[in-house]
Amino acid sequence: MRELLQLVLAVAVVTVLAFLIVQTTTDAVSQRERLLETIEDLLTRESVTLIDFIEALGQPKSLEPVTCDGAKCVKAVWDLSYATVECWKRLVVILNEEAERVFYSELTDLVVVSRSEEGARCIEAPR
Repeated sequence: MRELLQLVLAVAVVTVLAFLIVQTTTDAVSQRERLLETIEDLLTRESVTLIDFIEALGQPKSLEPVTCDGAKCVKAVWDLSYATVECWKRLVVILNEEAERVFYSELTDLVVVSRSEEGARCIEAPR
């Protein structure tokens, strides 16, 4: 009787652990997919501004004025993460603010090179 109870308890613990692992993985995948959908939506809009990107992705890591097709543009860079991945992708966007359109965009993989109390330091992954 005691052995049967231990077996049932062991099966219950394994089942709960498996459920928690699946739930965590599912949440991370859905976060990543929502983030990709948000980025795709922003990049394909006919009219988009830097404010739209900031509202969706937060403040960029860097922001600098650049020239594109002879016009004044802005280059913004975001290092993106989600719940289970600290350094996921780097999004580089060059926006023509006057025309309200994306001139150039690039999404590259990131890797963690070091961690500190302030957070992780990310660099672009080798291609």
